[in-house]
Amino acid sequence: MFDALIKLVIGDLDEKRAYRRMMKRANALPEEYRVSFRKMQQYLYTVGAQGGDIAVFTDLKMFSDLLDLFETSAAEHRRVLDVVGRDVAAFCDGLIRASSNPDSQRENINKEVRKQ
Repeated sequence: MFDALIKLVIGDLDEKRAYRRMMKRANALPEEYRVSFRKMQQYLYTVGAQGGDIAVFTDLKMFSDLLDLFETSAAEHRRVLDVVGRDVAAFCDGLIRASSNPDSQRENINKEVRKQ
């Protein structure tokens, strides 16, 4: 009962720790990637997921995947726009779609590859 009250008032401490770890990773990125991550994060939180499904944002998987991509690309000395493209908002929208329904995205990719 006491734990439930703490979670209600303070929130889930494990989630807060995970968020802090994620932001520590983001802050360790080179400036170009760090600024881009923050701007993309802001855009994603502002625009939101289609249908109002906030689960995409609460599990942090989408942001963790984005950080993985950025860390790898930064290590390869690639520019951010070479990774995400010139239309960053469209990239973010695709990221939301892929995170909202990963199974359908996986099926679409498999169908497209089979056509080749």
